[in-house]
Amino acid sequence: MFDSKPHSQYSQHMNKIYLDYNATAPIRPEVIEIMTSAMKSAHNASSVHYAGRAGRRYVEDAREVIAKLTNLPAAQIIFNSGATEGNNTTLRYFAKQYPNEQILISAIEHPSVIEAIPNTAIIPVTPSGTIDLNALETLLKDNKTSLVSTMLVNNETGIIQPIKAISDLVHKHGALLHVDGVQAAGRVAIDAPAMGIDFLTLSAHKLGGPQGVGALCLGLCGITPTLLHGGGQEKSARAGTENVAGIAGFGKAADLAMTEIEHYQSRLTALREHLESTLKQSKHVKIYGQSAPRVANTTLLSLPGLSSETLLMNFDLEGIAISNGSACSSGKVEPSHVLKAMNEPKITASGALRISMGWDTKPEDIETFLTAWNKIYTRMESKILAD
Repeated sequence: MFDSKPHSQYSQHMNKIYLDYNATAPIRPEVIEIMTSAMKSAHNASSVHYAGRAGRRYVEDAREVIAKLTNLPAAQIIFNSGATEGNNTTLRYFAKQYPNEQILISAIEHPSVIEAIPNTAIIPVTPSGTIDLNALETLLKDNKTSLVSTMLVNNETGIIQPIKAISDLVHKHGALLHVDGVQAAGRVAIDAPAMGIDFLTLSAHKLGGPQGVGALCLGLCGITPTLLHGGGQEKSARAGTENVAGIAGFGKAADLAMTEIEHYQSRLTALREHLESTLKQSKHVKIYGQSAPRVANTTLLSLPGLSSETLLMNFDLEGIAISNGSACSSGKVEPSHVLKAMNEPKITASGALRISMGWDTKPEDIETFLTAWNKIYTRMESKILAD
């Protein structure tokens, strides 16, 4: 029998400190409220009766919000199960439609881009963590390219990529640009037309919305990549009954994020500056991305000679949830491929930790983390120095 009560392991951590927003953000109360309302009736948004029309209103209201978030026409927003689906949809479409043309992806992409299709060409990044524009132009010149895929904000370092400069190069050479915007939405302003983005993928759960819902946002290139075929949902661009409650929650989370973005940025910038200035008082700490534009909520650091796994276990014992980078590797704790692409030595990359904040992070959460940091660092300092 299904047990609806919280599992004991989780309930033990109900009052602990959560600093892993780049993995997933806690769902916002306002999102739960609108989703609860949407789930109280049988809403199939494709049905023509009153219940279907009510479901359609939830979907279309949310579509208008996501359109505003991206500065795209509402008709160009396709709801799906999240950015992994959107990334796979776009890359697989181009691999199939243009088999004789190369697809370029950056070396720091999320696994849902790296593993979506075989035989992609890799765009290197600079040691500061931004796309190497000279290398990109060389790759574009050398071979006919159909698609270039790069993230707007890196999920590990928080570094913001120069999307407009990338787009100008991509379009100059006759290719199109796909951007994974998951870690950017609600953290920086996204103007897809001004940035020159042709395909943009989003996920609700990074915004404080529900898991399992997202969007593929189309620019004005006239191409609609399709992965799932069947019914006529989403204008036949994505078959499958719409997740009405999830989409409604996505819309509410996006609306809140847009409304609060300036306060979000200023508040979290202050918290990050305090966090990092304190961390740098510990010897051997390296903080990544400080020489490049970053989103306000993310700090990636490392300690040479220690493993991420050891550090994560110690912080977890203190009741603090952080990570070593991407949370999409089935619980594996391995050296970051992002830091490897930035030419970071294994001895430091293996000890990377990511602290990511969000809508519900409080100053006292950072103080609690720093108290735990001092305790753990003092206990392990001799090993750090020994290496």
